[in-house]
Amino acid sequence: MKVKINQLIPGCILSEDIYKHTNAPIMKKKTVLTKGHINILKIFVISYAVVESRLVDGREYKPSEVIQEENSIGENKTDFKSTFMERYLVAVQKYKKLFSSWQAGAKVDAFAIRKVFLPLYEISPTKDDLIELHHYCTKEDYLYYHSVAVSILSYNLGKRLNLSNGEVIQLGLSALLSDCGMSKLPMSLLIKKDPLTIEEYEEVKKHPMFAYQMLKDIPGFSKAALLGVIQHHERNDASGYPLKLSQEKLHLFAKIISICDIYHAMTSERYYRKKRSPFKVIESLKQEHFSKIDIIVLENFILMILDLSIGKKVRLNNGEIGEIVFLDDNEPTRPIVKLTNNELLKLTSNRELYIEDMLLRDEVSN
Repeated sequence: MKVKINQLIPGCILSEDIYKHTNAPIMKKKTVLTKGHINILKIFVISYAVVESRLVDGREYKPSEVIQEENSIGENKTDFKSTFMERYLVAVQKYKKLFSSWQAGAKVDAFAIRKVFLPLYEISPTKDDLIELHHYCTKEDYLYYHSVAVSILSYNLGKRLNLSNGEVIQLGLSALLSDCGMSKLPMSLLIKKDPLTIEEYEEVKKHPMFAYQMLKDIPGFSKAALLGVIQHHERNDASGYPLKLSQEKLHLFAKIISICDIYHAMTSERYYRKKRSPFKVIESLKQEHFSKIDIIVLENFILMILDLSIGKKVRLNNGEIGEIVFLDDNEPTRPIVKLTNNELLKLTSNRELYIEDMLLRDEVSN
């Protein structure tokens, strides 16, 4: 919806980039607004912003005044697209409440967890939904957004790998609960704004074991789900934790969850680290993590989440808009792009440039 700047409140989510006499946006689509962001918009004398119909905490956003849009078809399209994301935001808040109950000593309730998971499972997210998940995240509640997002990415990847319906559900539950053991750590570690010390990191590395202990006697979780939970930080080269297992001992669930976990963590804003472009993170997964993760699962993950095809419009990190004209199979995130001035840019030869975002059809038409 389109609202005046004085109607914005912290928690609003931008659904369009905001420009002010610049090629690059001064504030990007999917930014979760804070008081600081709103003040910046006022300083730039921005008159209005287009935001989602729900706040980041899942509540419906009801400004007292809305600027009427001329194109009602576009509005309907946005409402339809936001359906899955609304369910995601609601699921995050439900998970947060359950996490708080675990911190207070409550046992994991398999039925309650399924009530969080199944509404997401009932709707198939689009590629746009999947690649935009990391935008819907706040630093304060990162752990809860992360858990639900990793579940969404994992069960959709399981579908792509042709797992059975029952396996996909167990995979989604396993991913959703993979960090439930964090509830047994001191709260000071969960809310710390600085990088963890070596000693603190050693404490955090215990969470997969805590999670396994929380779930092993609860009916409703398969052996595969339990292995996914305890092994999701293990790596092929035995450099992971908590058991330092090597590739041949890792369950497929763990291989799937680990990739989704790394991807979402690196693309999300953290207190001590800026979020990175999904395209840069995928490059990192292919290069820096090559020996640590399953390459076949990774290739399927890339095909699932990226819609890089001939004719696709993209935005580069320098703000320029281009169209993909040639794909490099070896480096799918670095195609040849035709810029608006018709210049052909080979991203494999220009390593300082990379794809920042893909343009949706409504952005292209505008």
